[in-house]
Amino acid sequence: MTQQRPSDPADRHVEYTSGLPDADTSTAQSGPTTSNGRGERGTIPHHQSRPGPQDDRLLATGEPVRPSSSHIRGNGAPPRGSASTSARPTARPGRRAWLPNQHGAHSMLLLPPLIGWTVGGFSWVNLLFIPAWLGSYLSYWAWSQWTRARSPRRRALLLPPLAVYTTWTALLGIVTLSVAPYLVQWAVPLAPLFAIALLEAWRGRERSLLSGLATTTAASLIAAVTYSLGVGGRGGFLGLGADATSLPGSSPNGELTGWAWMWLVTALTAAYFCGTVPYIKSMIRERFNRSLLAGTVAWHALVATGAVWLASDGRLPWAHAVLWIALAIRSLAVPLWQWRLVRARRPPLRPLVMGVTEIVFCLLFLLTIAIH
Repeated sequence: MTQQRPSDPADRHVEYTSGLPDADTSTAQSGPTTSNGRGERGTIPHHQSRPGPQDDRLLATGEPVRPSSSHIRGNGAPPRGSASTSARPTARPGRRAWLPNQHGAHSMLLLPPLIGWTVGGFSWVNLLFIPAWLGSYLSYWAWSQWTRARSPRRRALLLPPLAVYTTWTALLGIVTLSVAPYLVQWAVPLAPLFAIALLEAWRGRERSLLSGLATTTAASLIAAVTYSLGVGGRGGFLGLGADATSLPGSSPNGELTGWAWMWLVTALTAAYFCGTVPYIKSMIRERFNRSLLAGTVAWHALVATGAVWLASDGRLPWAHAVLWIALAIRSLAVPLWQWRLVRARRPPLRPLVMGVTEIVFCLLFLLTIAIH
Protein backbone atom coordinates (compact mmCIF):
# COMPACT_ATOMS: atom_id res chain seq x y z
CA MET A 1 0.00 0.00 0.00
CA THR A 2 3.10 2.10 0.16
CA GLN A 3 4.02 2.47 -3.52
CA GLN A 4 4.02 6.08 -4.56
CA ARG A 5 7.39 7.58 -3.60
CA PRO A 6 10.29 7.16 -6.03
CA SER A 7 12.78 4.46 -5.17
CA ASP A 8 16.54 4.60 -4.99
CA PRO A 9 18.51 6.22 -7.82
CA ALA A 10 19.76 4.11 -10.69
CA ASP A 11 21.61 4.59 -13.92
CA ARG A 12 18.52 4.72 -16.07
CA HIS A 13 15.50 6.92 -16.53
CA VAL A 14 12.13 5.97 -18.00
CA GLU A 15 11.94 2.46 -19.39
CA TYR A 16 9.97 1.97 -22.58
CA THR A 17 8.63 -1.09 -24.20
CA SER A 18 6.42 -1.91 -27.11
CA GLY A 19 2.73 -2.48 -26.73
CA LEU A 20 3.42 -6.09 -25.72
CA PRO A 21 4.18 -6.77 -22.05
CA ASP A 22 6.86 -9.35 -22.83
CA ALA A 23 8.86 -7.09 -25.13
CA ASP A 24 12.61 -6.90 -24.73
CA THR A 25 13.10 -3.90 -22.48
CA SER A 26 16.81 -3.77 -23.10
CA THR A 27 16.14 -3.13 -26.77
CA ALA A 28 13.65 -0.42 -25.90
CA GLN A 29 16.14 1.25 -23.60
CA SER A 30 18.89 1.31 -26.20
CA GLY A 31 16.66 2.11 -29.16
CA PRO A 32 16.45 5.43 -30.97
CA THR A 33 15.20 8.43 -29.14
CA THR A 34 13.45 11.52 -30.31
CA SER A 35 14.61 15.02 -29.65
CA ASN A 36 12.61 15.28 -26.45
CA GLY A 37 14.37 12.28 -24.88
CA ARG A 38 11.18 10.25 -24.52
CA GLY A 39 12.16 7.28 -26.65
CA GLU A 40 10.87 5.98 -29.92
CA ARG A 41 7.49 7.33 -30.86
CA GLY A 42 4.61 5.05 -30.01
CA THR A 43 6.33 3.35 -27.08
CA ILE A 44 4.70 2.82 -23.73
CA PRO A 45 6.30 3.59 -20.33
CA HIS A 46 6.99 0.36 -18.47
CA HIS A 47 8.10 1.75 -15.10
CA GLN A 48 8.20 5.10 -13.42
CA SER A 49 11.36 7.13 -13.85
CA ARG A 50 14.10 6.79 -11.31
CA PRO A 51 14.76 9.82 -9.12
CA GLY A 52 17.51 12.30 -9.84
CA PRO A 53 18.82 15.34 -7.97
CA GLN A 54 15.47 17.06 -8.45
CA ASP A 55 13.77 14.45 -6.29
CA ASP A 56 16.01 15.17 -3.32
CA ARG A 57 15.09 18.83 -3.49
CA LEU A 58 11.42 17.93 -3.85
CA LEU A 59 11.51 15.68 -0.79
CA ALA A 60 13.61 18.05 1.27
CA THR A 61 12.01 21.39 0.50
CA GLY A 62 8.78 20.69 -1.32
CA GLU A 63 9.97 22.88 -4.20
CA PRO A 64 10.57 20.99 -7.46
CA VAL A 65 13.45 21.94 -9.70
CA ARG A 66 12.22 22.52 -13.23
CA PRO A 67 14.82 22.15 -15.98
CA SER A 68 14.95 24.70 -18.74
CA SER A 69 13.32 24.05 -22.10
CA SER A 70 16.69 23.56 -23.80
CA HIS A 71 17.62 20.89 -21.29
CA ILE A 72 14.29 19.14 -21.80
CA ARG A 73 14.90 19.08 -25.55
CA GLY A 74 18.15 17.28 -24.93
CA ASN A 75 20.40 20.14 -26.13
CA GLY A 76 22.94 19.60 -23.40
CA ALA A 77 23.37 21.07 -19.94
CA PRO A 78 20.97 23.82 -18.87
CA PRO A 79 22.26 27.35 -19.23
CA ARG A 80 23.90 29.14 -16.35
CA GLY A 81 21.38 30.77 -14.07
CA SER A 82 18.54 28.47 -15.08
CA ALA A 83 16.22 27.01 -12.45
CA SER A 84 17.98 23.63 -12.44
CA THR A 85 21.38 25.11 -11.66
CA SER A 86 20.65 28.19 -9.62
CA ALA A 87 17.98 26.69 -7.36
CA ARG A 88 19.26 25.68 -3.95
CA PRO A 89 17.55 24.07 -0.96
CA THR A 90 16.08 26.55 1.44
CA ALA A 91 17.01 26.73 5.11
CA ARG A 92 14.08 24.63 6.25
CA PRO A 93 12.44 21.39 5.06
CA GLY A 94 9.26 21.52 3.02
CA ARG A 95 5.94 19.77 3.54
CA ARG A 96 7.06 16.62 1.71
CA ALA A 97 9.82 16.11 4.26
CA TRP A 98 7.22 16.10 7.05
CA LEU A 99 4.21 14.33 5.52
CA PRO A 100 4.37 11.05 3.57
CA ASN A 101 2.66 11.09 0.18
CA GLN A 102 1.75 7.39 0.30
CA HIS A 103 -1.99 7.35 -0.23
CA GLY A 104 -2.48 3.77 0.96
CA ALA A 105 -0.56 4.23 4.20
CA HIS A 106 -3.51 5.84 5.99
CA SER A 107 -5.61 2.69 5.95
CA MET A 108 -2.62 0.52 6.84
CA LEU A 109 -1.94 2.67 9.90
CA LEU A 110 -5.52 3.02 11.14
CA LEU A 111 -7.37 -0.20 10.26
CA PRO A 112 -5.40 -2.64 12.50
CA PRO A 113 -5.79 -0.52 15.69
CA LEU A 114 -9.51 -0.12 14.95
CA ILE A 115 -9.89 -3.89 14.51
CA GLY A 116 -8.21 -4.64 17.84
CA TRP A 117 -10.27 -1.94 19.50
CA THR A 118 -13.51 -3.31 18.02
CA VAL A 119 -12.88 -6.92 19.06
CA GLY A 120 -11.21 -6.38 22.43
CA GLY A 121 -12.88 -3.21 23.64
CA PHE A 122 -11.62 0.28 24.35
CA SER A 123 -8.74 1.05 26.68
CA TRP A 124 -7.66 4.57 27.55
CA VAL A 125 -4.06 3.43 26.94
CA ASN A 126 -4.92 3.49 23.25
CA LEU A 127 -4.85 7.27 23.53
CA LEU A 128 -1.12 6.91 24.21
CA PHE A 129 -0.28 3.88 22.12
CA ILE A 130 -1.93 4.85 18.82
CA PRO A 131 -0.15 8.25 18.61
CA ALA A 132 3.09 6.44 19.45
CA TRP A 133 2.41 3.96 16.65
CA LEU A 134 1.74 6.77 14.18
CA GLY A 135 4.93 8.49 15.35
CA SER A 136 6.95 5.33 14.72
CA TYR A 137 5.78 5.23 11.11
CA LEU A 138 6.57 8.91 10.61
CA SER A 139 10.01 8.29 12.13
CA TYR A 140 10.59 5.47 9.66
CA TRP A 141 9.47 7.71 6.81
CA ALA A 142 11.79 10.54 7.83
CA TRP A 143 14.69 8.15 8.38
CA SER A 144 14.24 6.53 4.96
CA GLN A 145 14.28 10.00 3.35
CA TRP A 146 17.43 10.91 5.27
CA THR A 147 19.22 7.78 4.03
CA ARG A 148 18.28 8.65 0.43
CA ALA A 149 19.64 12.20 0.56
CA ARG A 150 22.89 12.51 -1.40
CA SER A 151 24.49 15.53 0.17
CA PRO A 152 25.17 16.79 3.73
CA ARG A 153 23.10 19.90 3.03
CA ARG A 154 20.01 17.92 2.09
CA ARG A 155 20.49 15.57 5.02
CA ALA A 156 20.64 18.58 7.32
CA LEU A 157 17.28 19.73 5.95
CA LEU A 158 15.76 16.37 6.82
CA LEU A 159 17.10 16.29 10.38
CA PRO A 160 14.29 18.41 11.93
CA PRO A 161 11.43 16.03 11.00
CA LEU A 162 13.61 13.04 11.88
CA ALA A 163 14.41 14.50 15.31
CA VAL A 164 10.84 15.58 16.02
CA TYR A 165 9.22 12.27 15.05
CA THR A 166 11.84 10.17 16.83
CA THR A 167 11.49 12.20 20.03
CA TRP A 168 7.70 12.06 19.78
CA THR A 169 7.76 8.28 19.39
CA ALA A 170 10.29 7.70 22.15
CA LEU A 171 8.49 9.83 24.73
CA LEU A 172 5.05 8.39 24.03
CA GLY A 173 6.51 4.89 23.90
CA ILE A 174 8.13 5.26 27.31
CA VAL A 175 4.93 6.61 28.84
CA THR A 176 2.84 3.84 27.26
CA LEU A 177 5.17 1.11 28.53
CA SER A 178 5.17 2.63 32.00
CA VAL A 179 1.38 2.24 32.28
CA ALA A 180 1.15 -1.02 30.29
CA PRO A 181 4.47 -2.88 30.79
CA TYR A 182 3.02 -6.11 29.35
CA LEU A 183 3.33 -4.53 25.90
CA VAL A 184 7.07 -5.31 25.97
CA GLN A 185 6.27 -8.87 24.85
CA TRP A 186 5.24 -7.56 21.42
CA ALA A 187 8.84 -6.65 20.70
CA VAL A 188 9.40 -10.36 20.00
CA PRO A 189 7.42 -10.46 16.71
CA LEU A 190 7.73 -6.75 15.85
CA ALA A 191 11.47 -6.13 16.32
CA PRO A 192 12.61 -8.47 13.48
CA LEU A 193 10.07 -6.95 11.10
CA PHE A 194 11.16 -3.41 11.93
CA ALA A 195 14.81 -4.46 11.53
CA ILE A 196 14.12 -5.81 8.02
CA ALA A 197 12.33 -2.62 6.99
CA LEU A 198 15.11 -0.38 8.34
CA LEU A 199 17.83 -2.49 6.73
CA GLU A 200 16.08 -2.38 3.36
CA ALA A 201 15.71 1.39 3.66
CA TRP A 202 19.40 1.72 4.54
CA ARG A 203 20.29 -0.26 1.42
CA GLY A 204 18.05 1.99 -0.66
CA ARG A 205 15.48 -0.77 -1.24
CA GLU A 206 12.58 0.51 0.84
CA ARG A 207 10.33 -0.21 -2.16
CA SER A 208 11.34 -3.86 -2.40
CA LEU A 209 8.82 -6.65 -1.99
CA LEU A 210 10.58 -7.82 1.18
CA SER A 211 10.37 -4.37 2.74
CA GLY A 212 6.70 -4.03 1.82
CA LEU A 213 5.82 -7.40 3.32
CA ALA A 214 7.75 -6.63 6.51
CA THR A 215 6.08 -3.27 7.07
CA THR A 216 2.56 -4.50 6.28
CA THR A 217 2.96 -7.53 8.56
CA ALA A 218 4.17 -5.30 11.38
CA ALA A 219 1.24 -2.95 10.83
CA SER A 220 -1.20 -5.87 10.90
CA LEU A 221 0.16 -7.06 14.25
CA ILE A 222 -0.95 -3.76 15.76
CA ALA A 223 -4.47 -5.24 15.73
CA ALA A 224 -3.32 -7.86 18.25
CA VAL A 225 -1.49 -5.21 20.29
CA THR A 226 -4.57 -3.03 20.68
CA TYR A 227 -6.62 -6.13 21.51
CA SER A 228 -4.09 -6.84 24.25
CA LEU A 229 -4.71 -3.35 25.57
CA GLY A 230 -8.46 -3.93 25.48
CA VAL A 231 -8.21 -7.08 27.61
CA GLY A 232 -5.63 -5.58 29.97
CA GLY A 233 -2.80 -7.89 28.95
CA ARG A 234 -4.67 -11.06 29.88
CA GLY A 235 -4.17 -14.25 27.92
CA GLY A 236 -0.54 -14.94 28.69
CA PHE A 237 2.48 -14.39 26.47
CA LEU A 238 1.23 -13.31 23.03
CA GLY A 239 -2.21 -14.64 23.87
CA LEU A 240 -1.04 -18.22 24.29
CA GLY A 241 -1.94 -18.62 27.98
CA ALA A 242 -4.51 -20.88 29.60
CA ASP A 243 -7.13 -18.14 29.94
CA ALA A 244 -6.72 -16.91 26.36
CA THR A 245 -10.15 -18.21 25.28
CA SER A 246 -12.21 -16.62 28.06
CA LEU A 247 -11.86 -13.11 26.69
CA PRO A 248 -13.97 -10.83 24.46
CA GLY A 249 -14.50 -11.71 20.81
CA SER A 250 -15.85 -14.85 19.17
CA SER A 251 -16.51 -16.40 15.78
CA PRO A 252 -20.11 -16.62 14.47
CA ASN A 253 -20.51 -20.22 15.71
CA GLY A 254 -18.83 -19.47 19.06
CA GLU A 255 -16.11 -22.07 18.48
CA LEU A 256 -13.29 -19.54 18.42
CA THR A 257 -13.23 -17.14 21.37
CA GLY A 258 -10.82 -14.67 22.88
CA TRP A 259 -7.31 -14.81 21.50
CA ALA A 260 -8.14 -17.72 19.17
CA TRP A 261 -10.61 -15.50 17.31
CA MET A 262 -8.33 -12.46 17.50
CA TRP A 263 -5.39 -14.32 15.98
CA LEU A 264 -7.59 -15.46 13.08
CA VAL A 265 -8.68 -11.86 12.53
CA THR A 266 -5.07 -10.67 12.74
CA ALA A 267 -3.98 -13.30 10.20
CA LEU A 268 -6.70 -12.16 7.80
CA THR A 269 -5.62 -8.55 8.29
CA ALA A 270 -2.02 -9.47 7.46
CA ALA A 271 -3.21 -11.48 4.44
CA TYR A 272 -5.08 -8.45 3.15
CA PHE A 273 -2.29 -5.91 3.56
CA CYS A 274 0.46 -8.24 2.35
CA GLY A 275 -1.65 -8.93 -0.72
CA THR A 276 -1.89 -5.23 -1.51
CA VAL A 277 1.90 -4.95 -1.85
CA PRO A 278 2.28 -6.98 -5.08
CA TYR A 279 -1.19 -5.87 -6.22
CA ILE A 280 -0.22 -2.19 -6.23
CA LYS A 281 3.21 -2.96 -7.67
CA SER A 282 1.61 -4.77 -10.60
CA MET A 283 -0.12 -1.52 -11.59
CA ILE A 284 2.71 0.97 -11.04
CA ARG A 285 6.35 -0.08 -10.76
CA GLU A 286 5.99 -3.65 -12.02
CA ARG A 287 3.46 -3.01 -14.74
CA PHE A 288 3.29 -5.86 -17.28
CA ASN A 289 5.09 -8.20 -14.86
CA ARG A 290 3.06 -11.33 -15.51
CA SER A 291 4.84 -13.42 -12.87
CA LEU A 292 4.07 -10.88 -10.16
CA LEU A 293 0.44 -10.65 -11.28
CA ALA A 294 0.11 -14.44 -11.27
CA GLY A 295 1.48 -14.58 -7.73
CA THR A 296 -0.87 -11.81 -6.60
CA VAL A 297 -3.92 -13.54 -8.03
CA ALA A 298 -2.85 -16.91 -6.60
CA TRP A 299 -2.43 -15.39 -3.14
CA HIS A 300 -5.86 -13.76 -3.15
CA ALA A 301 -7.50 -16.89 -4.54
CA LEU A 302 -5.87 -19.02 -1.83
CA VAL A 303 -7.04 -16.75 0.99
CA ALA A 304 -10.52 -16.48 -0.56
CA THR A 305 -10.75 -20.28 -0.67
CA GLY A 306 -9.75 -20.50 2.98
CA ALA A 307 -12.26 -17.81 3.92
CA VAL A 308 -15.09 -19.68 2.17
CA TRP A 309 -14.07 -22.90 3.96
CA LEU A 310 -14.06 -21.16 7.35
CA ALA A 311 -17.40 -19.50 6.64
CA SER A 312 -18.97 -22.84 5.71
CA ASP A 313 -18.08 -24.10 9.22
CA GLY A 314 -19.37 -20.97 10.91
CA ARG A 315 -15.92 -19.81 12.01
CA LEU A 316 -16.00 -16.73 9.78
CA PRO A 317 -18.84 -14.44 8.71
CA TRP A 318 -20.10 -15.17 5.20
CA ALA A 319 -19.98 -11.45 4.42
CA HIS A 320 -16.24 -11.51 5.04
CA ALA A 321 -15.79 -14.54 2.80
CA VAL A 322 -17.70 -12.77 0.03
CA LEU A 323 -15.41 -9.77 0.47
CA TRP A 324 -12.39 -11.99 -0.13
CA ILE A 325 -13.98 -13.34 -3.31
CA ALA A 326 -14.37 -9.74 -4.47
CA LEU A 327 -10.73 -9.04 -3.56
CA ALA A 328 -9.59 -12.06 -5.58
CA ILE A 329 -11.52 -10.87 -8.63
CA ARG A 330 -10.14 -7.36 -8.17
CA SER A 331 -6.55 -8.63 -7.97
CA LEU A 332 -6.82 -9.78 -11.60
CA ALA A 333 -9.38 -7.45 -13.17
CA VAL A 334 -7.98 -4.08 -12.07
CA PRO A 335 -4.33 -4.67 -13.08
CA LEU A 336 -5.44 -5.99 -16.47
CA TRP A 337 -7.58 -2.90 -16.88
CA GLN A 338 -4.60 -0.73 -15.98
CA TRP A 339 -2.44 -2.50 -18.54
CA ARG A 340 -5.11 -2.04 -21.21
CA LEU A 341 -5.30 1.69 -20.48
CA VAL A 342 -1.54 2.02 -20.90
CA ARG A 343 -1.49 0.03 -24.13
CA ALA A 344 -4.29 2.23 -25.48
CA ARG A 345 -2.23 5.33 -24.53
CA ARG A 346 -4.97 6.50 -22.21
CA PRO A 347 -4.39 7.97 -18.72
CA PRO A 348 -3.85 5.08 -16.27
CA LEU A 349 -5.36 4.85 -12.81
CA ARG A 350 -3.72 7.36 -10.51
CA PRO A 351 -2.19 6.28 -7.18
CA LEU A 352 -4.69 8.52 -5.37
CA VAL A 353 -7.57 6.58 -6.91
CA MET A 354 -5.97 3.30 -5.84
CA GLY A 355 -5.47 4.59 -2.31
CA VAL A 356 -9.06 5.77 -1.93
CA THR A 357 -10.31 2.45 -3.28
CA GLU A 358 -8.29 0.57 -0.68
CA ILE A 359 -9.77 2.74 2.07
CA VAL A 360 -13.23 1.60 0.96
CA PHE A 361 -12.14 -2.04 1.07
CA CYS A 362 -10.65 -1.48 4.52
CA LEU A 363 -13.96 -0.16 5.82
CA LEU A 364 -15.73 -3.20 4.37
CA PHE A 365 -13.10 -5.43 5.98
CA LEU A 366 -13.77 -3.88 9.38
CA LEU A 367 -17.57 -4.03 9.03
CA THR A 368 -17.66 -7.67 7.91
CA ILE A 369 -15.51 -8.67 10.89
CA ALA A 370 -17.37 -6.61 13.48
CA ILE A 371 -20.96 -7.37 12.41
CA HIS A 372 -21.98 -11.02 12.67
